[in-house]
Amino acid sequence: MIEDRFARQRLIPAWNQDLISSATVVVVGVGALGNEVAKNLALMGVGRLILCDPDVVSLSNLSRTVLFRPSDIGRHKVDVAAEALAGMAPDVVVERVPADLTSGVGLGRLADADVVMGCLDARRSRLELLGRCALSGARLIDGGTHPWGGEVRVRVDPQEPCHGCSYTAAERAERDVPVGCDPRAGVAVAPASIVSTALVASWMTIAAAQLLLGHDVPWRMLSLDAGAGRAEWVVVRRDSSCPHHRPVPDAIVSDISHKATVAELMSILPADAEPLSWTLFSVPGICYHCEGRYAFGHAYPHQTAPCPHCGERLRISFTEAIAAADRTTRLQDLGIAAEEIIAVRLAGGEFLWLRLK
Repeated sequence: MIEDRFARQRLIPAWNQDLISSATVVVVGVGALGNEVAKNLALMGVGRLILCDPDVVSLSNLSRTVLFRPSDIGRHKVDVAAEALAGMAPDVVVERVPADLTSGVGLGRLADADVVMGCLDARRSRLELLGRCALSGARLIDGGTHPWGGEVRVRVDPQEPCHGCSYTAAERAERDVPVGCDPRAGVAVAPASIVSTALVASWMTIAAAQLLLGHDVPWRMLSLDAGAGRAEWVVVRRDSSCPHHRPVPDAIVSDISHKATVAELMSILPADAEPLSWTLFSVPGICYHCEGRYAFGHAYPHQTAPCPHCGERLRISFTEAIAAADRTTRLQDLGIAAEEIIAVRLAGGEFLWLRLK
């Protein structure tokens, strides 16, 4: 008899393991919730997982993460998770993206994914993912936890009401930080345990399985309160002022990738075209003390920096205009992700959209 890893799953009515095994799922955030979601998807037999997270494993992760061990502290979460999943489900292809969402996963990749799983712990990050899924038309399942439960939010089409619609304009504009930040930085740590994490991740994975199998998910927002023994649907109405409902028009597919230089990108665009990055990067310049050239790139977070030549303090400017970068700089060094869709402003003010290969 031929053994079948998924023999029990195949007995589920209307289950199609071939659909599951051919699916690609992007998991954004590989902390507590992302660990559970990635583990569930891998054991279910999803063919390809793209794990995106810039952070490293810390001690406080270990009580809520099945894929991390004490010896993993200080290593990138995506690397550790990928290695653990390889031993757990060796047939699953796991791609590691040790970067933030916008710099790590291009709109093209989100558009091509069968579903995107949001496992983030800050409102600003969740809304950023929501917006990028709207731009790309990607199907999103977003999860959040509280001490004895949490919420799961599903959006299949960018025109549907979303959890962004449930916020005020001020809340959508709020700059917050991950709730798991170090209290020494002045940020209160949110209480959390594996109990609520496992509960929310299970519901997220159930919704993902339904979408991957072509079934309807009858709810769009689910409130989970394990302490009270309740799981309730929440109805969200579309807010006409919510900006997270605007897919980009059809993009032109280019022959260059995010590894191309700025010069190579500009060479394929019309004259006077202005390509734009989705994130700010520092503008290169010349030090007025020593006349040495400097460039600090995408990741530099400060408004001032010492000149790399003479050490004098420089004021750094930032832009999203790709043409302002040094022409020999690679697009990935400006924070542009693989398979990104770039907005290009033309001389007449109209836009075209360019997808990197």
